Amino acid sequence: MLAKIAIVVAATTVSLAGGGVAASADAPAYSAYHGATAAQQTAKFNSLRGQGYHPITVNVTSGPEYAAVWVKGESDGWSLYQGMSASGYQRRFDDAVKQGFQPTSVSATGAGDSAVFAAVFEKRGGKFFARHNLTGPQFAAANQRAAADGYVLTSVDVYGTADEPRYVGVWGANSGGAWFYTYGKSAAQHRAEFDARTKKGYRPTAVAVGPDGTYTAVWRKDGLRDWAHYIGMSASGYQKRFDDLTRKGLYPVQVNAEDGRYTAVFVG
Repeated sequence: MLAKIAIVVAATTVSLAGGGVAASADAPAYSAYHGATAAQQTAKFNSLRGQGYHPITVNVTSGPEYAAVWVKGESDGWSLYQGMSASGYQRRFDDAVKQGFQPTSVSATGAGDSAVFAAVFEKRGGKFFARHNLTGPQFAAANQRAAADGYVLTSVDVYGTADEPRYVGVWGANSGGAWFYTYGKSAAQHRAEFDARTKKGYRPTAVAVGPDGTYTAVWRKDGLRDWAHYIGMSASGYQKRFDDLTRKGLYPVQVNAEDGRYTAVFVG
């Protein structure tokens, strides 16, 4: 595994673990990093692409700094873009869709004309839709429409300001399984939601921390048994969880951060 870029900052970690932690022989070869500058991520892009890796999740936070997870394996085609404005992301989106690509992971930080976007696009079929610059009520309406039309929220991030958060999301065809979403939850509320949802067989599949410190999450009932989820981590706390969990056979599939607070989802 390639070296990880990390920033060491002391903070309290709130853990929300679930499922088993048995090692999986099916875990792919992967590489993860966080706290990367744009130049460092570009270097990682060139190195990992040359070794047959492709990104499955990307995050941009204040700085801007980047975090991502890459896995090794075949892909029909993909692209990764960073440092985009909202209009730049829209142009990349329009061009990519015309060529048969879909956004699979989209992240943003900052507000207004200063917002910075990063995104992964993959060449794939199937229906989807994507939106950005959504207010809370608009985000809720998009999810209600998605559920009614057979979509599921697959990527989400929160940016903007603490007083005026904005949401960016991607919704893809739901291949099966119930799902739910929550947004604007404090750490305590997210923990309560976690306890209630996991008792009913749900697990978090994507979690984002907003500029106001609240959490937005996608909950799915997919039957996966080996997984873990953590919130409220510093960069060094995320690094420690990463080291501990990967030794137990779990690897990160989604990482998100804002203003030094990290959240992540691991699976086995």
